[in-house]
Amino acid sequence: MPQVSADAHVPLPPDLAGAVAESLTHPPLRVPPHVRDLRTSWRFRPAGAGTLAIHTISYAAGPAWLGVLAHEPTQWLLRHQAVRRVDRLAEAARSHRQDS
Repeated sequence: MPQVSADAHVPLPPDLAGAVAESLTHPPLRVPPHVRDLRTSWRFRPAGAGTLAIHTISYAAGPAWLGVLAHEPTQWLLRHQAVRRVDRLAEAARSHRQDS
């Protein structure tokens, strides 16, 4: 199953970064019509004085010939959205840190 991911350092401990991520509302993912299955996940790893937040989008595309032809544009589109999600989390984490 192909996947894309994006990451950002956030100035919060992993458990709090996860809670902030869960509290955010994200616009629905724009998914090309040839993508048949889509899964997203977050991982949070301690990193220095904060957390490395990693957002992964896994997907299956079909039919096979179209998945091959559309692989690069699909990767670009979904990675762009993953980057926007981790950027929103990093911004919210910085705001949360300043409020504390």
